[in-house]
Amino acid sequence: MKLSTLKPINITAAALFALAAPAAAQTLTVGLSLPETIEGFDFVNGMYRTFEEQVEANTDINVELVYGGALGAPNDRLAQMRRGLLEMTDAADGNYASIYPDVMVLNMPYLFPDEETAWAVLDGPFGQSMADAILNETGIRVLGWWESGGFKHFSANRSIEGPDDMKGLKLRVLGPLATIPVEAMGASASPVAFGELYTALRTGVVDGQDNSVAIFNLINLAEVQSHLSMTGHVYAFGPLGISDDFFSGLPEADQQAIRDAADAAIAYNREASRAAEAEAIAAAEENGVTVQRLTGEQRDAFKVVMQPAALDWLRENLDTPELIEQAFGAVEGAR
Repeated sequence: MKLSTLKPINITAAALFALAAPAAAQTLTVGLSLPETIEGFDFVNGMYRTFEEQVEANTDINVELVYGGALGAPNDRLAQMRRGLLEMTDAADGNYASIYPDVMVLNMPYLFPDEETAWAVLDGPFGQSMADAILNETGIRVLGWWESGGFKHFSANRSIEGPDDMKGLKLRVLGPLATIPVEAMGASASPVAFGELYTALRTGVVDGQDNSVAIFNLINLAEVQSHLSMTGHVYAFGPLGISDDFFSGLPEADQQAIRDAADAAIAYNREASRAAEAEAIAAAEENGVTVQRLTGEQRDAFKVVMQPAALDWLRENLDTPELIEQAFGAVEGAR
């Protein structure tokens, strides 16, 4: 064939640019509740910054952290994740209970004797089985389980050393799994909104509350509560969730990088949470709060009253009540 008969190949400048240009980087948006800078809560925001650093160092994904509840309330952000409108959020255990009620088995009073046992259960077969169920039911993939300040404790303006000391108190607690054990001790429960808690305590609408020590300090409860009893009755946690629509659409290498980033983030969270609680206890004492450190026998006295009442409710209200005995077995195996 003569060269003169060859037709020129028509490649436009736009086509050449398209061939040469790399694919646009994906964005992974994380909706967070807290402001970007807040003292004593690095165990949450720092966890997600660790995740961001790890993902961006090992993939072409851009991680965008959106602070201060700008993307809606926690339950709203969970709904956005389920619809594929948001990739991640810091919603915790109570929020997940609204879309997967069986997670409440982990809120059983005195299920976990300490943080290390909780971590072992959540990181083990029981935690993985629950993560699988959450994925199947909600479309949210749980990459791991983070600590939301550790155990909850009761506070009031009087000493609380045993269940009898709760009699007659009006306590701010939320949900039946918190209300029923409190009422079993002779207290009355009131569902005061979190944003109204300080004022409710100051004005006597309620006498006490339960939260982690970090939350106690966050809203300056030392100004309206004289005693903090380290009852450690419920472990507060959060599933580190990601939209499976987003995750499943990634190449395997990026999926593994996200799993590895989640592991690093949770390791950071747990260490930071333990340090934050110690600092929060010291700060409460410096602000004049009497911190009551209970013995094992004293905590057992609370357990004897609180746990049976909670178990009765769980057996009637969990979608999978057999999870109760499985949870006890997982705890026993982790001891």
